[in-house]
Amino acid sequence: MGLIDKLRNAISGPPLIDELATLAGQSEGLANRLARHAGRVSYPAIAEGVRQLAEKEATHEKTMRHILSERNLWPLPPAEVSHEGSNSWERLSNDLEILLLFARELHSHAMRWEGEGENSRLGETLMKIADEAAEDEHELRRLVAKLDPQALD
Repeated sequence: MGLIDKLRNAISGPPLIDELATLAGQSEGLANRLARHAGRVSYPAIAEGVRQLAEKEATHEKTMRHILSERNLWPLPPAEVSHEGSNSWERLSNDLEILLLFARELHSHAMRWEGEGENSRLGETLMKIADEAAEDEHELRRLVAKLDPQALD
């Protein structure tokens, strides 16, 4: 890598594909968290809803992993969360926050891939995943509200 490339990277940050590897790792971590937390919910209907969301997020993660594998890259491991939560409401609220940030970052990232040719198709695929993640965020918000210990029936 030459001096010009080093300066360009210092100014512009990591390449788009490296950012995608980070987002794919976040997606993988989120899918694993949702699947794990679904098993700990005591209400069967809510647990099933969370399980379905985990499957959707796993599908997103597989799509992103495939995009990376075509470029000989792997998802970067997600950051460890220090506190899982002491009850289902807290655990799923944390998952909701992660999903919200993931959808927002992926929307922003997908727009940067827009262009012509292969990048355009990749941008469309990423935007579709981001849109679906935003829809999943609304569904998870609804499920979390049902678990809210202060909610009124």
